[in-house]
Amino acid sequence: MYPGGGNRRGSGQDRGMGGGQGRGMGGGQGGGGQGPGGPGPSGNCVCPKCGKSFPHQRGVPCSQMKCPDCDTALTREF
Repeated sequence: MYPGGGNRRGSGQDRGMGGGQGRGMGGGQGGGGQGPGGPGPSGNCVCPKCGKSFPHQRGVPCSQMKCPDCDTALTREF
């Protein structure tokens, strides 16, 4: 016997116990405009310590940049 009450050599009608449509709990497509790789090229990088703002550089995450004044990692502002 296999889960679902069927047996492997049956008529091919064994479908298991679930009656679903094979759809998970996904929330659909789209990510609030962020796209597949992140928030996109616009926005600024901001120092959480002193509040200074710097233009975001494409291809460089803000967290990899440091504030020149207080040497703190920057965060992204949208």
